[in-house]
Amino acid sequence: MSLLADIGEKGLAQAAVAQQQYLDPARQFILDHFGQNGLYAAYFLAGVIVLVVVYKLIKLSFELVFFVAIPSGLSAFVLTYVLPYNFFYLLPATTALFTLGLVVRVVGFSRN
Repeated sequence: MSLLADIGEKGLAQAAVAQQQYLDPARQFILDHFGQNGLYAAYFLAGVIVLVVVYKLIKLSFELVFFVAIPSGLSAFVLTYVLPYNFFYLLPATTALFTLGLVVRVVGFSRN
């Protein structure tokens, strides 16, 4: 947010113009080669891609909370009673362990 505040109105206008300079030729190319229906299809495709990316980010954030943050916090809390270390010393180790577990869960092992 502070980056946008430092840019100012003139900088935002220049960024919008620079972005428009790349979008207009692409829009015109689609109109020339595929017509208005092709432009509608391109808008639909762009919207679907944005929705898929947003869905994947939301899914990843929930997986991080439920498979990394909560289990690592609980296990570090329980380990403080078993081991002679405090919570903040154990938390990075348990977070790394559960992050590795999430990576293995998502990527998996392929047997070829």
